[in-house]
Amino acid sequence: MCLLIAFLLNQGMKNAARFETVVVGIKVAVVLLVIAVGVFHIKTGNFSPFAPAGFGGAMTGAATVFFAVFGYDAMSTAAEESKDAQRHMPKAFLYSLAISMVLYVLACLVLTGIQDYGSISPTSGFSSAFSSIGLDGLGSIVAIGAIIGILTVMFTFMLGVTRVWFSMSRDGLLPAWFAKTHPTKKVPTRVTWIVGVASALLAGFLPIAEAAELTNIGILLAFVVVCVAVIVLRYKQPDLPRTFKTPGMPVVPLIGVGFSLWLITFLAPETWVRFAVWFVIGLLVYFGYSYRHSKLSESA
Repeated sequence: MCLLIAFLLNQGMKNAARFETVVVGIKVAVVLLVIAVGVFHIKTGNFSPFAPAGFGGAMTGAATVFFAVFGYDAMSTAAEESKDAQRHMPKAFLYSLAISMVLYVLACLVLTGIQDYGSISPTSGFSSAFSSIGLDGLGSIVAIGAIIGILTVMFTFMLGVTRVWFSMSRDGLLPAWFAKTHPTKKVPTRVTWIVGVASALLAGFLPIAEAAELTNIGILLAFVVVCVAVIVLRYKQPDLPRTFKTPGMPVVPLIGVGFSLWLITFLAPETWVRFAVWFVIGLLVYFGYSYRHSKLSESA
């Protein structure tokens, strides 16, 4: 599947976007079907206790599944390949986040209402829940929808990481060899195939729970860096041209920093250790190569 997504991304943004539109539509339709059918099979007794692991358990769960809902921000990496991004991109962020949040919450309420939380399968929760109430056919449809949903997530993540990698290479932070694009399709084919192969290897050898937590801590700390950077740039370079302007400065970025750090504290200590190793590797790459080759540094 990783190699399939890499192949699709290498076909150009228009073709890749058509594929993503179709599979997202199918995924949303399956989620709506789950909610519409499942709501009639909810047993209110399953909601008691509503938070069996307490507030701390809920926050640990939020920190663990964070990767499932952060993909909306990856849209920003495709801004250069979008039409009228200054106008449409902020709306796309807000709309997609709102829709995803509503569907996510409703689906979870349906799942925990159909089946007691202690009996929910950790590998096929919705399919098993519907099978437990005699709806095996719907369970099979949900299972297919889950596979399609994985494709959309992989597409979003791989699009984001390849565009960030390409931008860093173009700006001199990484070797320019990675910034080579296809002569006609204008996509970074080299980094796309590297990411596709590496993702396939990680998916095959690394347990999903560990991969998810490592992804979460990296993204959450990236959010911290971005929020801090917004504040620093606003005060150090107030005259810098801005097509997107953060409202409520500096309160909104500070809230982002606080909530991101707070969620990180609920991740397992082993995740911190793994991240520290990768962070050190990143620093070595930056000070060993990126700092000396950065085009921004040269222009300054």
